[in-house]
Amino acid sequence: MQKISIVTPSYNQADYLEATIQSVLAQVYPAVEHIVIDGGSTDTTLKILRKYERILQWLSEPDQGQAEAINKGFTKSTGEIVAWLNSDDIYLPGALHRVANFFSQHPEIDVVYGDYQLIDARGRLLLCKQEIPFDYNILLYGLDYISQPTVFFRRRWFDRVGYLDETLHYGLDWEYWLRLAQAGASFAHIPQYLAATRWHLTAKTLVAPPQMFAEHEAIRARYWNKLRFQASQGQKLYAFWLNKRYRLKRQFLKIFLRRAIDFPPGHWVMRRQTSQAQ
Repeated sequence: MQKISIVTPSYNQADYLEATIQSVLAQVYPAVEHIVIDGGSTDTTLKILRKYERILQWLSEPDQGQAEAINKGFTKSTGEIVAWLNSDDIYLPGALHRVANFFSQHPEIDVVYGDYQLIDARGRLLLCKQEIPFDYNILLYGLDYISQPTVFFRRRWFDRVGYLDETLHYGLDWEYWLRLAQAGASFAHIPQYLAATRWHLTAKTLVAPPQMFAEHEAIRARYWNKLRFQASQGQKLYAFWLNKRYRLKRQFLKIFLRRAIDFPPGHWVMRRQTSQAQ
């Protein structure tokens, strides 16, 4: 049985951390290693970690952000399969067994991701999201459609592409998927629900400051290889067209392959949740 290492970065997320830990324990997967890297929380996080210290590893000290915390955990991990699960997200029942079985049956696959749910601060279901097979052009030119909590990959890729980019704070997962893909990693989609992402008022993706959009543009530019026009305005329009084209392609694939469509759009639900909470 392949060992799976799960790294959880945490900082002042005591309201959700225990649910995250419990979701790993509920997997009843015998070869799991759970490592929590806390950034020096000032809430009751340490009390929770001490409660579970017999069944997980943890470290609490100041860091420079989420990527550094995850990388600390990765360097401590020993599993053949690795992943990270943020301290406000959860795994769904049976996720680790499904992932381990898939990797065992498909030794040629390096990275897997699955379907996911969106839940609110209380754990109530908001949306179910079904995804499509891997498409690099959609990932780069369209959008990051891969749900980070559902991603697992073989640790041997650390030797080939390194760890997460610690200069990034919003698109660190997207950049890593692009880096893996460009280096030749093979991706596969598991058409089953593996994890749930929690939306709450302090979540980075919900706050969405201007810095997030700027960082995303910088990441796309880093991997962009479709320079068509010398004039900046022409290239900007071309990029806009590619983005819409590949977003539309994803929707067609979701309809024809999964009989699913992204409606209502996630950002509509986000706005509704935000207005109700305020």
